[in-house]
Amino acid sequence: MTQLQHKLKEHCTDCHSEDFQEGKVRLDNLSELSSEGRTELLAQIEEQVYLGRMPPEEESPLNGVERDEALALVTSNFDAMGATSGFREKLKTPSYGNCISHEKLFSGEATAKSFSPRRLWRTSPHVFENVKSQYGGDSRSLRQPFIVDDKQGIKEYASLLFADSAVVNVLLTNAGESADRLIEKQTVFKSIANSKQTPDDSVLQEAIQQHFRRVVYRQPTDVELKRYSDLFRKSADDAGNLEALRVALMAVMLHHESVYRVELGLGETDSDGRRMLAPAELAFAIAYAITDQRPDQELLRAAASGRLVTRDDVKHQVARILEDHAIDKPRLLRFFQEFFGYSHAHKIFKDAKRSGGFSYYGENYPDMYEREADFFVVNILEDDKDVFKRLLTSDEYYILNRQTFRNTVYDFYLKNQTALDQGDFPEEKRQELLSRLDLRDWGELNKKYHLHKFNRGFNGSVGAIKQIVKEVKEWKNTTNKERLLHSMQPLYRKYPMVYDMDDDEQDFLLPQPYKRPNRAGILTHPAWLIAHSLNDSTDPIRRGKWIRERLLAGSIPDLPITVDATVPEDHNKTLRERLAVTEQDECWRCHKQMNPLGYAFEIYDDFGRFRMRESLDKLPKVKGAFPSKPIHAKATLTSTGDELLNSEYDNALELIGKLADSDRVRQSMIRHVFRYFMGRNEMLSDSQTLISADKAYMESGGSFNSLLISLLTSDSFLYRK
Repeated sequence: MTQLQHKLKEHCTDCHSEDFQEGKVRLDNLSELSSEGRTELLAQIEEQVYLGRMPPEEESPLNGVERDEALALVTSNFDAMGATSGFREKLKTPSYGNCISHEKLFSGEATAKSFSPRRLWRTSPHVFENVKSQYGGDSRSLRQPFIVDDKQGIKEYASLLFADSAVVNVLLTNAGESADRLIEKQTVFKSIANSKQTPDDSVLQEAIQQHFRRVVYRQPTDVELKRYSDLFRKSADDAGNLEALRVALMAVMLHHESVYRVELGLGETDSDGRRMLAPAELAFAIAYAITDQRPDQELLRAAASGRLVTRDDVKHQVARILEDHAIDKPRLLRFFQEFFGYSHAHKIFKDAKRSGGFSYYGENYPDMYEREADFFVVNILEDDKDVFKRLLTSDEYYILNRQTFRNTVYDFYLKNQTALDQGDFPEEKRQELLSRLDLRDWGELNKKYHLHKFNRGFNGSVGAIKQIVKEVKEWKNTTNKERLLHSMQPLYRKYPMVYDMDDDEQDFLLPQPYKRPNRAGILTHPAWLIAHSLNDSTDPIRRGKWIRERLLAGSIPDLPITVDATVPEDHNKTLRERLAVTEQDECWRCHKQMNPLGYAFEIYDDFGRFRMRESLDKLPKVKGAFPSKPIHAKATLTSTGDELLNSEYDNALELIGKLADSDRVRQSMIRHVFRYFMGRNEMLSDSQTLISADKAYMESGGSFNSLLISLLTSDSFLYRK
């Protein structure tokens, strides 16, 4: 403790003493505190030093060696007290993912061999939905046991996915229901349950093996087979065949490989003490990483036949899955949904009275924007060139306009009515209609990216164009215009004028994607703008924080409980003017990293509309007129980590162009891709993995598939320690 106290006196107690307690923190009496109080204070010290927030910028900072020494002293004091640091657990969560120096990660100075910790982590809700039909019984009656945090951002972290008592209770209920259904429907189980005689070993073992293969996806070992057989016989002695079989089937349903992802590294051990994932582990890891499914037959055959052992073997399988459009790959799209957070747009309530006369058809319009954003992302992923830059800069949007499409389809129907009524609809006609609509065959893309399962309200509109063609093709002996138009209702609604489109544009056929002025990529898409706003206003702080953390690899500390975060109301001032309270010394230390980035986006309101003036009141005081002021969107960036970005910008469009060209932004996005597909935050030992992934992305011309292949064949993915 003496050494730590000396270090605190040298660097900290001028601001944290009995006489002057900045932030209500005192550090000169550490040895006098109770064990609990000392543990809590040590955790605060560790966090501030680790994150480089203390000493403050105006004081003499700790160099790298001093910082490491200070942290070592804190750790030694924890050990001496027999206590653990809560901060170390925080570092495993997404919100603390940027704590490793970006410069160290990509400089090449870290040469340690990469690996991931050995782990069992709970299966995801998405995997459960896809595989529950394999458990037997009526899958519709099985409840979802696996819940993840609904906050914005990447969710499927190994450290966050665990089975608590609530999960176990649902799993038990599901297992019981499946067992009952199987016994009722499956002959092999029914015969055992109804028999008054104890079944022969061969009959019992075949029944267990059948269920085990269905649920666990492999043959049981001899030890496992004996365990379940013994469980049946012991239960049968007490309660009879029916209950015994039920217990045995439930036990298989609760096998750890059914509930958890097993990534222990059961393969060969190398000279660095790392163990490679065994072929069976690799098959599941690859499948879960890309498809939200258990391995397909090709993966299982490769694992069983020794064709999933080397890095080249893994590369071949990953590339095969990525290139096969018949294999669902929902996680590719879901990464971008979670990374950009636009899928939260429908959770931000918007009052239609403030919409300025727009027709939103109730509260469903954010769903439409989310679908548009999905189309936008998928279009870029399908081309697979310069993906990150195009996501940030493309002005080509998918604008789902019901009027446009229904008129186009109906016009086509009228011109080809005779052929259609006679059932004569050749392939060239189908292609002509697709061409007229100027859209891709979204049925195929849905198969690849599984759009309908991962976007609220999308289920009725997937493969939209293909479905339209099918309906028209099968339409015989009808001239019912209303029926045709009714078929379009679930897909296209009257479009809100969020893109500043005039009536002529609304009524005319819009080729898709459609170029829009004053728009550049996903950050100016209505879905992203709404998702990163408040219910009744924009939120420059939230938008700026997102850019700082997601694109600039920055880290913003949590809001201190001692700070009043209320923004004053003043209908004579713009929001930016009212946020001047955050530019005071105490607040500006953090807010200078966020506010300027968010201010640049004030040219878009909280509905996602481009604007040059800001309304000063929630509702107009005079019919049709809102008191307003000109928008001030100039922003000056400092300390971004990229000197080329430290400049003044007139607005978001100018800023986005610079962000898209930044090496730091590209590398920051790669860090988030790493976290999503590895299920954890990066460590310094992952440096070579990240550098190789960045190189693969650049050398491939910005291919997201090439980036994934690099990550999923890296040591970080293949090895455990």
